[in-house]
Amino acid sequence: MRAARRTGGLQRKFVVALLIVGIVPGMVALWATYHSSTASLKEAIGEGFQEIARSTSIRLAGAVDEEIDRAGRLAHSVAAQQASNLSNHTDRNQTGTIRSHPPPRPVNNPVTAAFLDAWARESRHYLRVTVADRQGLVIASTDRNLPAQQADQTWWREAMQAQPGTAYVSTVTHDPAINDAIFHVAVPMVEKAGGAVTGAVDLVIRHNLLTQLILPIQIGNTGHAMLLDTQGTPLICPVLPPTAHLIPSNLMNRLALDHPLWLVADDDAHGGRDAIVGASPVRFSHPLTPSSLDGSRWYAFVRQAPEETYAPIYSLLLSVGVIGFGLVIALSMFGFMVGYRIVKPLTALQREAEALRLTLATPQADHTVPLVTAPLPREYRTGDEIEDLATTFSAMRAVLEENLRTIRSQQHELIRQEKLASVGQLLAALAHDLRNPLGVIRSSAQVVLEGPQEEAIRHEMARYIIDEVDKLSQRLHDFLRYARQKPPDWADWAAEDVIRAALKQWEAQGGHDRIRVEHRFEPNLPLIRIDPEQIKEALMNVLINAREAMAEGGTLMVATRSGEGNTVEINVTDTGNGISPDHLGRIFEPFFTTKTYGTGLGLTNVKRLVEDNQGTLMVNSTIGKGTTFTLRFRPAEAG
Repeated sequence: MRAARRTGGLQRKFVVALLIVGIVPGMVALWATYHSSTASLKEAIGEGFQEIARSTSIRLAGAVDEEIDRAGRLAHSVAAQQASNLSNHTDRNQTGTIRSHPPPRPVNNPVTAAFLDAWARESRHYLRVTVADRQGLVIASTDRNLPAQQADQTWWREAMQAQPGTAYVSTVTHDPAINDAIFHVAVPMVEKAGGAVTGAVDLVIRHNLLTQLILPIQIGNTGHAMLLDTQGTPLICPVLPPTAHLIPSNLMNRLALDHPLWLVADDDAHGGRDAIVGASPVRFSHPLTPSSLDGSRWYAFVRQAPEETYAPIYSLLLSVGVIGFGLVIALSMFGFMVGYRIVKPLTALQREAEALRLTLATPQADHTVPLVTAPLPREYRTGDEIEDLATTFSAMRAVLEENLRTIRSQQHELIRQEKLASVGQLLAALAHDLRNPLGVIRSSAQVVLEGPQEEAIRHEMARYIIDEVDKLSQRLHDFLRYARQKPPDWADWAAEDVIRAALKQWEAQGGHDRIRVEHRFEPNLPLIRIDPEQIKEALMNVLINAREAMAEGGTLMVATRSGEGNTVEINVTDTGNGISPDHLGRIFEPFFTTKTYGTGLGLTNVKRLVEDNQGTLMVNSTIGKGTTFTLRFRPAEAG
């Protein structure tokens, strides 16, 4: 059956090929550009955040270092004042020894307190300025309500234990008395002469000293800076209160390094996922005591909401997508147009080829076909190899049509001559097969007419006449079967039943006294769809040939079995003389026979009957051993 006509296949393949060749590299390039640009953009943003964190940490360290310097200068001034007061309270006795009088109680010392008030007014960030001696007693303070004893305070202990030039800086804590966050900067007071620590100076500084350095840092609408300690506690955050969030430990482990950096955080403690953050340690120029900052370090931390950070990346992705989609559309349109120009003439050629096929397949009543002499259609004029192909095809079609006209004329003449030859051959064979029986009948009738004969002779003559009439009838039957072909009358039958019916009819003819018949029927074989009368007739011809091949007796084996390709086989095997290899290839030819009698149409009819029933016929023969005929049919359920 002819396959269904495909439309648009070549054009579709051309478009797909063009898309693959053009778009895949383009998309790969766009993908690489996007990822490279995204990586570069992330790096640029991250380095920007890192630089902001670094500069913030420098300003924070500078602000604290400046307060440490101010505290040191104050400590130096107070120490000098203490030395002066001490010299005012000493005199010499008569023996020339120096006697020291105890100084007055230092709390609310009018000279020192007034000095501290004036000094503290220089900065609006101080909550309290306190000076204490080596016993922890307050020498002077801007807070008149401060307890006189400060020896139990961390700032005093740290300052008294600090090495000269070392300061104590506390972490930022919340003071409930003023409802504000503060931190301490304390330094020791050192004698100029002996270098002994005589007391400590403490500055209590409001956290707005640090906040004013962090709040102005704004990155877009959501970006800001923070001050963290090593535990991840937000000491200063302009967005959330310190108690509302805590930097995750895994993030702190990544950013708690000794140098500025940027990274992508899974969680930035502000609800951002995959956020770009920058961080930098706050490094003070003054050495601090080990307990400063609660044993931690400060870090400047910069973050921004990922939605805002990645907005340029999303914009880049959108641009890349639009460019890629536009490229796909442009290439698709270009491929469609180019494919159309290529496929259109090919489609026209295909129509011409289809018309030529129909011309070749359709018989012409007048045995003539008009030639194509018109110029090429406009759709063929492409100016390239396709136009050359169309020109060649048109010329080829003209030649083919001319040859077809000649071939059809010759074909009809050959058919006529073949029919005449077949009729002549058929009549010659028929005349040959009729001549001998008619001669025997005439001779037998002549004997009867010559006069009275004995009863035995009359019976013998009558038998001759009957046998010869039967031969004539069989010959006429073979000729009629060969000349007239009746279509099968389909029915589902078991192969074993058809064989048994043919054997029964064969045995009724007699002449098998010295032949032993054996059966081998395979059980549970499927039914076969055949015309049982036609197949029984074919089997009868095969069985008659087997009987004639075993004139001296032998064994006839009939069998059924499963064949190749889910078929059912019927095998008829004799132990006769066999067929010569020279004759084996011609046994199915009409009128071919090696016998002194017969039409040579028996096996011809067998082959045609089997093939009319959609079966196949095969024969294997060995000289002196016998012959096997195999009839193979498809099961009924296979159609």
